[in-house]
Amino acid sequence: MRRDIRRWLASPGKGEGGNVVIIFGLGLPLLLGAGGLVIDYGNAVRIRSVESSVADATALLVANADTVAAATEGLRLANAQLTSRLGSASTTNGFQVNGAWIDGANYRVTISTTLKTNLLHFLPGMPRQITIGTATTVNRVAPVYQTSPPTFSQLSPEAADYNRIYMYCYSSDPKRQAEADKGRRGIVAIADNGTPPTDYSKAILPTCGANEAPSYMLHNVRNARSNPSAWNDKNQETYEYYTDTTIDTGSRVQSMSMKGYRVYNGSTLSPISMVSNPILETIVCDNLSQCKNKSDGGILPNSHTTHNPATATTGCSDGKYMYYGWEDRPPNAGSDMDYDDIRVIVSCPTLVKVSDKKLRIVE
Repeated sequence: MRRDIRRWLASPGKGEGGNVVIIFGLGLPLLLGAGGLVIDYGNAVRIRSVESSVADATALLVANADTVAAATEGLRLANAQLTSRLGSASTTNGFQVNGAWIDGANYRVTISTTLKTNLLHFLPGMPRQITIGTATTVNRVAPVYQTSPPTFSQLSPEAADYNRIYMYCYSSDPKRQAEADKGRRGIVAIADNGTPPTDYSKAILPTCGANEAPSYMLHNVRNARSNPSAWNDKNQETYEYYTDTTIDTGSRVQSMSMKGYRVYNGSTLSPISMVSNPILETIVCDNLSQCKNKSDGGILPNSHTTHNPATATTGCSDGKYMYYGWEDRPPNAGSDMDYDDIRVIVSCPTLVKVSDKKLRIVE
């Protein structure tokens, strides 16, 4: 019997059959991988198609929204729609939906997910998961902002320096930056600490155009408050500080790139570094009752209290107010760092609604 078995195993026909079994076993992963490639590719195409459709709809919805709440809701709905249409069983970490304004006129939505492969990873060098993503950019008419005169302005009458506050519209567009005014348009005086203070109630504030934001400038003349003839004297020691504000179209957060200058002969500006010498404090108030000192039940720092200045990081949207607390001199020039020499409260910029935003997908 044992000799019969050995003869069967050694016979040419049976040996070839064994080779076929071995070859099939070695080739099985390749066959599975090739089949998995078709399956996984089909899933990826299906998922990306849905992602693209949702990204288009979300970008159009958010770009058309006039409030921060509406934009936030648009992104939440995108996540819910993706999960409803595609489920989450095949993904390893759900769907990542992100939206951001590239500038005032272009909004971009990106969606991505990680797909677990079924059989593709049997192919040599192929991953066990793949990332599937898409992006949509929508172009619209850039927003226009308008603001009202200050609700409250108080410039210290005890200060030795003369201080005057201006409002202007600022654009960070490179073309505007290259112009003589450095992107600062329509500078209008709104308050000072003269005795008595100058009446600026009839001042006409500018409406800030596309990609412009309401900004403020402090004109400081050293030791000149009680000498009106020195307030505009080109020979006096004079400084100007600009907020150069930009507004995030989606969140309405205002970012300020402070610029400081020593002014010579009324027109020559010599830059001063403001990084290590902050001169301004900003705080967003949900309503006017909040824009009071803490001692009076509000959220503002108490007067004559030395502290590090706050920088607003929340959106300044319709109905809210922005508090500006200035020092008339930076810390390296004798400031007491209580940031109450000039106190201004203004309503947040109002978005001027456009009847036809002319939305169009550009990516």
